[in-house]
Amino acid sequence: MKFEMKDGLLIIHTAGRYRDKCLEDFLNEYCQPSRNQNQLIQNREILLNGSEVTDLHQKLKDEDISLVLKDEGPGWPLADESCRVVYEDAFCYIVHKEIGYIIHDSEDPEHCLMAMAARYQQEHGIRCPVRPIHRLDRDTQGLVFFSKIPFFQPWFDKQLEEKKIRRHYLAIVKGRCTQDKFTCTGKIGRDRHRSGAYRISDTGKEARTKVEKIAQRGPYTLLGCTLETGRTHQIRVHLSSMGLPIVNDPLYGVQSKDFPFMGLWADEIEFRSPLTNKKHKIHDIPIKEYDYFKGEK
Repeated sequence: MKFEMKDGLLIIHTAGRYRDKCLEDFLNEYCQPSRNQNQLIQNREILLNGSEVTDLHQKLKDEDISLVLKDEGPGWPLADESCRVVYEDAFCYIVHKEIGYIIHDSEDPEHCLMAMAARYQQEHGIRCPVRPIHRLDRDTQGLVFFSKIPFFQPWFDKQLEEKKIRRHYLAIVKGRCTQDKFTCTGKIGRDRHRSGAYRISDTGKEARTKVEKIAQRGPYTLLGCTLETGRTHQIRVHLSSMGLPIVNDPLYGVQSKDFPFMGLWADEIEFRSPLTNKKHKIHDIPIKEYDYFKGEK
């Protein structure tokens, strides 16, 4: 569907897509819970051809559906500096997270990625609460996805849950991998003997990581990893359990002077836009240390 932003409205030109359906069908498609649907009506935040709606079950023809874009603050303290954005459109922006930052820090709220995103939104006129749809560990660098329009946040969450948002990582591990492709399926649970750590456990949560060997050089292997679930420390735990620990991983890996950081990089995100269904594949900024493997297979 085509759309436009005008006078504080997101105007969706349905072109008959919901003909003989009702507004509730549209809202269900974008994963709006019943409470949100009723609030949109009560607060006059959804319109048909510019007019107020009173009945979610009203049959539609070719009407434009308009959403009122509320003018809200970021809902988070501002950092001194902004985050680095590598992609942005009407519905989302994707940022590069440096090593050493966590996404959300309630104890030090001005020194986390949420605060840097809040600063970016203020500087660029994005008047909505800061909403990341996934997280990265403190020592993992790479891409983090933020929703710009609160209405579409549940839809993006559902896309992530259903694996329709694809997250790819590059991992530098110690050891030579004998398989070109494999899938790690070990369940992951908390390690009761180490605070903040996880392990493979029969009583843990289901976890799946697809792994592909990209290159080998000396004692190291470069692996491509695609998450099919999103457990805490998933790639780190899975690779360690396979005898392929990530370099400089403080919990599960091995120390290496050949690399200055933990060798895990969220290098790519693939997703579809909520209205146009256009597919996007976003790559992170170049990380020169991964050139170590150039020309190797």
